[in-house]
Amino acid sequence: MIRKVLLAVCLVLTAFEAARAGIPTECELAILPNLIASPNGTIPTTFTFHGPSGPVSGLIIEVRYTAVAENLACWCSGQVHPVLSDTTDAAGQVRFFISGGGCLEPAVIPGGVAVVVSLNGIPCREIGQVSPDVLNSTSPPCQVTLGDAVSYTHPLATATYGFCYDLNSDLAVGLTDAVIFTTPASRAATCP
Repeated sequence: MIRKVLLAVCLVLTAFEAARAGIPTECELAILPNLIASPNGTIPTTFTFHGPSGPVSGLIIEVRYTAVAENLACWCSGQVHPVLSDTTDAAGQVRFFISGGGCLEPAVIPGGVAVVVSLNGIPCREIGQVSPDVLNSTSPPCQVTLGDAVSYTHPLATATYGFCYDLNSDLAVGLTDAVIFTTPASRAATCP
């Protein structure tokens, strides 16, 4: 009886490890904030990939918007979408600059997925998109307006969490988010 239980446990663990084997360690150790879209495309989103020995360079990172998310976002003319890709540098980092706007919160998007980040063609993690242009339309011009500033006022003043207002992806709304929001708001950022 004990042998059968041990055999069953071994089989379950082997199946678990086999299923997990498809996910690279770099995905598990990655720092992947939500994407930031800004109408003028000046706010970077930085992803960092580490392996067991530290930063990993030369990884091909792909960001793919789902069809639903692509249709909900505002895109500036010339912004490549729904797929963006780049290669990690010596620090294991890759930066994406997205010209557009809109909040793509996975929890409220039909299907529950906004953006999939892949590493060398293997899906790594699902994330969303935030933007100073939180009150966007789905068509240009994407623009940070007084309405966006008013929308940010309550979450920032009360430190009330809201996915769309957490520009630095730290699961809080506060001073750092206000600092990120200030430049595009003060310049009424719009598509180039």
